[in-house]
Amino acid sequence: MIAVVTAVVVVALDQLTKLAIVHAFARGQQVSVLGTALRIGYSQNSGAVFGIMKSGGRFFTVFSMIAAAVMIAAIPLARRASWQVRAGLGLVLGGAVGNLIDRLRLGGVVDFIDIGANDRIRWPSFNVADMAITAGVILLLIASLRPTRCQCPADEERRAF
Repeated sequence: MIAVVTAVVVVALDQLTKLAIVHAFARGQQVSVLGTALRIGYSQNSGAVFGIMKSGGRFFTVFSMIAAAVMIAAIPLARRASWQVRAGLGLVLGGAVGNLIDRLRLGGVVDFIDIGANDRIRWPSFNVADMAITAGVILLLIASLRPTRCQCPADEERRAF
């Protein structure tokens, strides 16, 4: 349940923020929020997360569909997993679906958060979906590094004797 609720919240936040940006800004327009450190503006990206490989639009549309399908299939398998695994799956699924909606609807992903130190040192623009995917992957990596106790049926049967 954590994964599904997390995914739904991520998709809703992602799409609402993108809708607000598209209505408030012309493409390419930016406003400074914290000087050059944080700018909000409207850009569109046909590549991967954080603007990587901008020419791979169709590939990333198909990749997003496959990633969403894998996450959907993994959710029932993770029902006994830690909350980090379930939340991580939900974050990745929500981010993949949020960006997939943009790809199918607009042909590219709406990005609007721009951070950096000055005009020459900038991180590629990103959005809520990108942040969710990144946070989800980090949670999944952390969960994979933690030692876990197996909840295997065979172990439970052995304990019964």
